[in-house]
Amino acid sequence: MLFPRTDRWRCQLQRHHIQLYQGNRLQEQQSWQPDMPLAEQLDHMLSPLHCRLPWQNSIGFELDTPHISYLLTPWSQGIVTPAELRQYTRKLLAEQHGTAVQDNMISFIGPHYGANAFAAALDPSLFNELKAAAKRHRLRFRGCSTPFSRMLGMFGNTLPSKALFACISKDEGNFAARYQGRWHSIFSLNLPTGESVRHLDIANLLVGLPPLERYVMHTQQETSILKKQLPPAGTKLLS
Repeated sequence: MLFPRTDRWRCQLQRHHIQLYQGNRLQEQQSWQPDMPLAEQLDHMLSPLHCRLPWQNSIGFELDTPHISYLLTPWSQGIVTPAELRQYTRKLLAEQHGTAVQDNMISFIGPHYGANAFAAALDPSLFNELKAAAKRHRLRFRGCSTPFSRMLGMFGNTLPSKALFACISKDEGNFAARYQGRWHSIFSLNLPTGESVRHLDIANLLVGLPPLERYVMHTQQETSILKKQLPPAGTKLLS
């Protein structure tokens, strides 16, 4: 074939599952085995992706809690550069979560100068392990991201000014709230059995804000796509 097909795979690491997607379609899922090294679990998942042409296909890893740490970094006067913002975030992670990370393992989702920052931090040893897994299976490594990165990337440079974003798996949800054009709060919840509308009601109540627009991504379904859900009756959707 003159122009062979190139597959872009996405491996998603959650608390209880490892999933393999092609595009937005779930292709394979296995339960997390806490007594088995991660390298062995990844080899089992990725070994069927063998291709005649090494490095033709690529893979990116999408990490959810507990494999990544989320943090709201409040704006602080005196911060001028992205490097200073990362240093400040690293200090907050150590103080609030007891997490030690390197500055280059901290990224910001939709940062804006002079406003609170939505930060995500990754353990460098995990990053190196995922990169090594891609190399073992002759897959081009596209790096690491989060479900929030994918979700918020769909809005481009213009995020809703008043919204609740949710990435929900089987029994856990991660939530990020925006209010008046700024990040207000970021948190995780163990979710009771029930409809996602109820989960969003609980999250909106906990942040202590008026009813917000709601955007939800279910990260443990055959397709993981962004859905917009209505806030409680009697509230007005933003245009």
